[in-house]
Amino acid sequence: MKTASVAGAAWLAWEETRRLAAAFERADARLRFVGGAVRDTLLGIEVTEADACTALLPEETLHLLEDAGIRAVPTGIDHGTVTAVIGRRGFEVTTLRADVACDGRHARVAYTDEFAEDAARRDFTINALYATPAGMVEDYVGGLADLRAQRLCFIGNAQARVMEDHLRILRYYRFGAQLGWKLQEESARAACRAHAAHIARLSGERIRREMLKMFAVPKLDDAAFSQMREDGVLPYCMGAPEEVRTAPLVALEASLRIPPDGLRRLAFALQKSASPLARLAWLKERWKLSNAQSDTLRLLLLPPTGLTHDTLPAMQKRLLRRVGKARFIDLVLLACARAEARHDAAYGAMLQLAETWRPPVFPVNGEDLLARGFSSGKALGDALRQLEAMWEEEDYRPDKEALLKRLPRH
Repeated sequence: MKTASVAGAAWLAWEETRRLAAAFERADARLRFVGGAVRDTLLGIEVTEADACTALLPEETLHLLEDAGIRAVPTGIDHGTVTAVIGRRGFEVTTLRADVACDGRHARVAYTDEFAEDAARRDFTINALYATPAGMVEDYVGGLADLRAQRLCFIGNAQARVMEDHLRILRYYRFGAQLGWKLQEESARAACRAHAAHIARLSGERIRREMLKMFAVPKLDDAAFSQMREDGVLPYCMGAPEEVRTAPLVALEASLRIPPDGLRRLAFALQKSASPLARLAWLKERWKLSNAQSDTLRLLLLPPTGLTHDTLPAMQKRLLRRVGKARFIDLVLLACARAEARHDAAYGAMLQLAETWRPPVFPVNGEDLLARGFSSGKALGDALRQLEAMWEEEDYRPDKEALLKRLPRH
């Protein structure tokens, strides 16, 4: 077994981490940190959360934590996971498991007390690195060598790993994009190609979560989508074999230091497709998009007011009032990315508007019109819209009294 050390990691020095480790040490129970925290520390990536595993059964973990005065939440106890809540941090502590049977969507597992067996059931070698509370890394499957070589490998037989859970196909390309590694392991890509059609068996929710994570990768490279297309995977995820292009938006976000957003980038990719609305309809059905996600994408594809570099300031303000600051910024970024570095000053002014202008609240409402003799219905709605249009045209200056004077009394 190869070893390394993450002893200097900031997350190991957190007071919450030390308290969790101390609770297991007092009970003479083995605890290991596993997965992303260990992997990212070795890669020099900032860690914001850490997961752990133990040979204790879930009920034993619950009792141990409660005895130590730590809040224990049975978040996934049927799968062996208990969340230890310490201060503002949560640590998922999962009982060691070994796969008993898999059907490509879900695995049936049995608990074990062997870390090597737990490692063997994971997806990629670099995700099966364990660290003791002191920071000593334990490697049962060759993850350290693959990490140094920037090699993304399935554990053991790639075909078998993919057959156990077909979501691992999407995770393979997502991790490649996330780490910025070239996917050069032919056995891994061959397994993904061979089983791509089985993605159709996955639930829409699982596909959506994985794909939105991929779209939100900070330094996303469209080469990842190109590889998915080459390997016959993309049509099962996106509904068409078209190229997915996000590079102009990714570069723009980076230049402005704006955090990535999966839905915004997805909207940009859809805008570049042959049939944006048809693709959106397919995604809504297949990915089981929430109403909020679907509405956001539709707004970004079909905003109430088109936005270009020469959109008048008055129209910009109207759009900002209607869609809100966050969506307005999304629309500006999408328009600027479509322009591909042209008219940057104009779009920069729009982003500044979003930060500095506070849209006023329309001072008139339905109750005001009812008090003036209007009846509920179309006439009242039309009158409100007319007043609001006047208010906007006069740069939001008229107050309620001035606006109501313009209405005939009913």
